[in-house]
Amino acid sequence: MVEPRNTLIALIAAAGLAAPGIAAAQMQPESGFYIGGSIGQMEADGDCRAGFTCDFKDSAWKLFGGYKLNRYFAVEGTYGDWGEIAIRTTVSGVPVSATGEIWSAGVAALGMLPLGGDQFALFGKAGIVYTEQTSIGSAPGVPTQTDKETGSELHWGVGAMFNFTRNLGLRAEWERLQDSEVDIMSIGIQYRF
Repeated sequence: MVEPRNTLIALIAAAGLAAPGIAAAQMQPESGFYIGGSIGQMEADGDCRAGFTCDFKDSAWKLFGGYKLNRYFAVEGTYGDWGEIAIRTTVSGVPVSATGEIWSAGVAALGMLPLGGDQFALFGKAGIVYTEQTSIGSAPGVPTQTDKETGSELHWGVGAMFNFTRNLGLRAEWERLQDSEVDIMSIGIQYRF
């Protein structure tokens, strides 16, 4: 018959032998490539004057991919289709409308703060994007007018990440396009290789 004391000593010894392996597995570098996609809503800054109907909000989506250097830093590329704004009015009884579409592509640095192990993290991002805005004005009996503006601008934001597994996580964030004066709220999925 095995004495309880000997069983306890054997369990403690086994745990002691296994502990370095478990610790080494947990201390493996958190580096690697990741990809993801998000959907959400954009809102452009603007004032709607009397006599105008304005819609400064629209659906938005983005694709992103990056490389996580360690638990605290990553470099990320983004392509975002931020949607469309619309303004309508009537001039001498004739309906006039204008829409503006916007998209961006760029790169950002991410700083991450893991909380409660590796399952949850907060992050901040800052980078630069190339943005293209296309404005289209139309009225009955008048040729459609199109104008396109392009340029680089600051892109920054904050967010949170919840990892379901080592590879799959849920990501929520708020972002700002500085010169375009557009805010984006989104939620998406991230996969780490």
